[in-house]
Amino acid sequence: MFNRLTVCLYLILALSTSACAMPTGMSQAGSITAPSIDEASGLAVSRINDQILWTHNDSGDTARIFAIDTQGQQLATVNITGVNNTDWEDIASFVYQGESYLLIADVGDNQAKRSQYQLHLIKEPNLSLLNGQKNLSAKPVWSMTFTYPDGAHDCESVAVDSVKGKILLLTKRDTPPVLYELPLIAPTLQSGSNKSSAQMIKQQAKRLGEIAPLPTAVLDYVSIYTWAGFAGKPTAMDISADGLSAVILTYTHAFYFTQTTQGEWLSLFSTTPQQIALPAIKQAEAVAFSQDGQSIYITSEMIPAPVYKMDLNSAGTQQ
Repeated sequence: MFNRLTVCLYLILALSTSACAMPTGMSQAGSITAPSIDEASGLAVSRINDQILWTHNDSGDTARIFAIDTQGQQLATVNITGVNNTDWEDIASFVYQGESYLLIADVGDNQAKRSQYQLHLIKEPNLSLLNGQKNLSAKPVWSMTFTYPDGAHDCESVAVDSVKGKILLLTKRDTPPVLYELPLIAPTLQSGSNKSSAQMIKQQAKRLGEIAPLPTAVLDYVSIYTWAGFAGKPTAMDISADGLSAVILTYTHAFYFTQTTQGEWLSLFSTTPQQIALPAIKQAEAVAFSQDGQSIYITSEMIPAPVYKMDLNSAGTQQ
């Protein structure tokens, strides 16, 4: 005879099995297996190299980023000189005045104890010019030290809106998450400026406001992340190159927001997103749009880390 505990266990097993199913429109492109990339915590698509992604490790690593192909194979390591990796949590790519840049976000703060945070911007290396070189170095064009107007925050989701010249930051541990912005265009990026020397900039982020709570589904309640208090907490974010769409990642879902004309991000994040349930994944903390904005790539910390690709035009959703 089935007792209540047995019924509950069967229900949890059934829901967990369903959670492992691959959503419609999603496929596994490959896996990250390189020992040096054991805690992928950010993802950005290359703007000048086809089928290339950029990633980095979480805190504890040196100041370096990695080029991988869309199957997860490590292609190159770029050491970022003159900076530290306190708690790198995201990376973004964008094009400005015909040049491609990468923005590295040192914004993690699990205990909300940091007095300030850093962003580092480098020119994106062109892998086609390396002649097989696997290790190189890059110096930031500029580094920004910033604070929040209302104290310390943990943040793992940073994205660049190159159309509006804004950097968006979405907090993780606030309920609901809070959206902030910083100006993107530093003096060294202005037309006719001297781009050969790095600059240190100090800013205070602007508080835009709380976004609508990210929806949670029934399947979230069998997730270890729910029991740990992380259901619906943003772990990564990206904005499409045309500035019309955004994706926010949590440990169990990706949330796709899109608009037909330029609007305010706080308003868009208050609308109902398209929900994409993730297959079983250890710790999803990295997401990036493809170059054309029609797909997203997702990967996770720990190795081997699957690299998933979701076609947004045929994405399976879960409400």
